[in-house]
Amino acid sequence: MNNSLFIEQHDDGIAFYINGDLQFDTTDEAIYHEYLVIPAISLAIQRFPHTDLRVLICGGGDGLAARDVLRFEQVKKIDLVDYNPEVLELANTVFKPYNLGSLEQEKVTVYTQEAFEFVSKLNADYYHVVICDFTYPNSSEETTIYSQEWFKKINLVISHSGIIATNAVSPYKNNHAFWCLYQTLLSADLLVKPLQIDIPSFRDHGYGNWGFFLGSSSVVLREEIENIYLPNNLNAINHQQLLSAFIFDEGIAGSRDQVTIHSLENEKLFYYLLNYSDKQKQISLNSGEYLDFLDINEQVNAQIGDDNSLNLESVAKFWLENIYAAPNAEKTLPDIHQYLPVRHRYHNSKMTTAWLSHLQELLSEIDVKQLLNSLLSRAQELPPHIANELKNLADKISSNQPLGKLNPKMAEFIALLSVTLLMANLVAPDSVFAKGSYSGSSNSSGDSTDDLKGFGFVLTYLGGYWLYSIIKRLRNGN
Repeated sequence: MNNSLFIEQHDDGIAFYINGDLQFDTTDEAIYHEYLVIPAISLAIQRFPHTDLRVLICGGGDGLAARDVLRFEQVKKIDLVDYNPEVLELANTVFKPYNLGSLEQEKVTVYTQEAFEFVSKLNADYYHVVICDFTYPNSSEETTIYSQEWFKKINLVISHSGIIATNAVSPYKNNHAFWCLYQTLLSADLLVKPLQIDIPSFRDHGYGNWGFFLGSSSVVLREEIENIYLPNNLNAINHQQLLSAFIFDEGIAGSRDQVTIHSLENEKLFYYLLNYSDKQKQISLNSGEYLDFLDINEQVNAQIGDDNSLNLESVAKFWLENIYAAPNAEKTLPDIHQYLPVRHRYHNSKMTTAWLSHLQELLSEIDVKQLLNSLLSRAQELPPHIANELKNLADKISSNQPLGKLNPKMAEFIALLSVTLLMANLVAPDSVFAKGSYSGSSNSSGDSTDDLKGFGFVLTYLGGYWLYSIIKRLRNGN
């Protein structure tokens, strides 16, 4: 896993970036790390008095979370697991003045490993506190450590009534993603309380307010938070500020039951991070109504979705199901953006909207006659029934017969063909429509264009056959 690390020097310290995303700025990193660490350790001290506490930090390779864990004398053992040796090296060099050499302390054992693999091998009921200090996920693979399966593993390795603290995303900027994590934690048999705070450097980078979750197998009580012990010399947290962090505007909290759970089978978190609905964009920060999560104890109120919205087959099934529903003129189709989702970090919903607005233009670029002739030239490679349908379709199109006069099977095939090309266009537009590419050289040959045409044909051929198999299963009720 390759990452780009960048350290910015400024008058008040440094700012650290991974792949262009701010990880911390020393001017205010204490806000983030104290809210992540201090409540969790303090609660554990209340719940396990006169006990040598064992703490696991997942991520946190910069050593800043470990620094704050070390404030508590009751903590006797800290295991820290981070997959990135470069960050761990920085922790012991550049970051050392800020983490106070935390990773070199005798209590701390560092493991250079993937956290999911590490936790999978741990004994049950071992740690009193687990702190998850991960980077913002920028791929579906990186959401593994935010999944239901992950939190179930964490719940297993924590002692009964032990504490889990995890960073999240912005409740305002990524509202559905935040509450997706909330429901995912609840689904792992954890009773959780959400928190939100303002971190100036995060806000200045457009990340919005920031969220955390504090959870346990037993309820976190208001009395525990009100009587929590706070060490001396904290920079960013006091009792009143901590109590206020659990209070959410109803405009933000109101969507917490409108999401689905994130799992390894259905990576919903990454979908929510990439796709912002209009409803999310209209969230009000000042509805005038507030919800204090210290006063409520909720159970999971969400499920794992039936379809993975980032999976191309799910998109195709949606299209096909609505093709069958098309004769019902009164039927209103769902929001098409939900089923043409942003699937890459460098895309956005505006790009998809713009693409949809040119749908007719895109379709017009498909030379159906030429495509059919290409397919028919390979008819011997096709299943006989598909070859016959192609021949019939070619005859209809050659006679310029309107689509309305085609039998339903032919109309269906046209739809399948169009969907295949349009879906593939989102992945490899130049390849699908054989537009070629400019190599920047005046003497470039046409080989690259021919290759692209060939690749586009393969996408179309395989996609068409694949979609046909889907529709066959739908007919059979599978």
